[in-house]
Amino acid sequence: MKNYIFKTYVLSLILGCFFLNSCTELDLSQEDAASSGNWYQTSEQFRESLNETYREVFWPEDEVYEGMDDDWQRRDALNAIKSGSMSSENTGWTTIYKGVTRVIAVIEELETQSVLTDEEAQQYMGEANFLRASFYSYLISHFGDVPFYEQQISVEESFEIERTSKDIVKEKIYEYYDSAAENLPVSYNGLNYATKGAAFAMKARIALYMGDYEIAAEAAKNCMDLNTYELYPDYGELFESTTKNSVETIFHIPRSEELNVIRADNVQDFLPRNHGGYAGRNPTWELLASYECVDGLPIDESPLFDPQNPFKNRDPRLLETIAPFGSLMDGDGLSPSSGSNFMDIDYNPHPFAKVVRDYENNIDIRNQDTRSIGAYAAYNGLLFKKGITKDWKDLRTDPDLIIMRYADVLLMYAESKIELNQIDESVLTALNEVRDRAYANSTFENPAITTTNQDELRYIVRNERRSELAFEGRRYMDLIRWRLAEKALTGYTYGLLTVTVDTNIDVAPTGPLVDNLVNQNLWFWGQTPEIDEDGLPNFTGLLNAGYCRTLNEIIFPERQYLFPIPEQDLLLNPNLTQNPGY
Repeated sequence: MKNYIFKTYVLSLILGCFFLNSCTELDLSQEDAASSGNWYQTSEQFRESLNETYREVFWPEDEVYEGMDDDWQRRDALNAIKSGSMSSENTGWTTIYKGVTRVIAVIEELETQSVLTDEEAQQYMGEANFLRASFYSYLISHFGDVPFYEQQISVEESFEIERTSKDIVKEKIYEYYDSAAENLPVSYNGLNYATKGAAFAMKARIALYMGDYEIAAEAAKNCMDLNTYELYPDYGELFESTTKNSVETIFHIPRSEELNVIRADNVQDFLPRNHGGYAGRNPTWELLASYECVDGLPIDESPLFDPQNPFKNRDPRLLETIAPFGSLMDGDGLSPSSGSNFMDIDYNPHPFAKVVRDYENNIDIRNQDTRSIGAYAAYNGLLFKKGITKDWKDLRTDPDLIIMRYADVLLMYAESKIELNQIDESVLTALNEVRDRAYANSTFENPAITTTNQDELRYIVRNERRSELAFEGRRYMDLIRWRLAEKALTGYTYGLLTVTVDTNIDVAPTGPLVDNLVNQNLWFWGQTPEIDEDGLPNFTGLLNAGYCRTLNEIIFPERQYLFPIPEQDLLLNPNLTQNPGY
């Protein structure tokens, strides 16, 4: 039984204790690994121990749950979030607590060490406080009240520890980030670790999640006032694997093909089928509808919106986030049935586009990305483009994992000031700075924000966050903290009508998609979806008119505003309590 316990709950809450104290009676301690009690003898050993917690596994992004928000979906499949079936068996906090415990082990050594210079000790303690603040931030934002400890705990204590109120934990988090900001440098020469700006920015994020708008605004402003970061000039290029540690990046986990630190998970699912991918993970129609037109109006209010050419005259970030098709602007000579060059092959989901152009090889090829050829082509006709380049084709890519960037800080600052109703020129400047960059490489000018109305600005900043940060793992927690998850994640996922599948390019497709849309000159959307007061699109009109179909029903019960406490830990520790509704 003891062995089983060590492999479950003990690993989540006391891994550091296990690593540092096991095997000592057998004199098996190693001098070249952090599992040893005599490990911390040099600066390099402290450095390596901290480096362990910079690994990607300790920095989960909510998008890894396979479409848990309303920005993307996996064909017609539902995960536990959207099916409303979250349970204590399909979430966990084990890895995050490993990170907490490892950092605490380093902190305890830092408090008694005698081998580091004052400068080294200061920096390492700053990093350690940044790291444990970030780990606890994830825990309270997702689970609410959580077990909290600041020293290593024994096996017996791990079976008795209770949940601490998130209000108490958040105050400690703020203290950790403040200490980190005080002790960390603004920048590094050479390798980059947590910085003063990262501590300010991450404090702003958790304060925003907790509704502490004054703290969030101050922390964001402190980061801005460092005058260290700026927006990368090209929005689309920012997310490509060749753009490393940009001027906009505040905190990131670096990846490197050379060091075999790559993104390889699910890469094929995002690639077009014409490039050897599955096209299985798709932007939602809701995301496509959410981007405003270039006049600054939502699609159901703008005279510029054309439901048959949904990418035309839209916020330029849309064309960098979702692979476009059809006509994109007046005078381009393209029609709704036209494709668009994506990684040197036309992307065109139109059912009659059974052949597309391969520009790299200067040949026409069978179009695997239309559902009249490929039964598993994108169910809703949409593919992600953001950050996806031809280097993905070998199913290995190494873009930086950006945890925090400057655009997010500007938007957090603006949102905090808006919620405080402290609306001044600095708020409009922050918002327009983000939008100016979005329009910088387009033929359109930013329809600048000028209103000072709180309700209008609340709508704008929320929509800005969606447009700017799509596919970056931020949308889910935004919906949670805005208490919009029940509304946004209840209803249906939508897709294209059915069409006959025949790989013979000379056989014309038939079926409802052709009859109801194409032959009526109504491809891609038969009509304009409505956008509600929260910026959420409604496709009921298209569905009732026979212009689309539902792929799945989704539901978000109120209990899912918090993740459930893992069942195994409840069984092992009777002092833990479950979140309501589970």
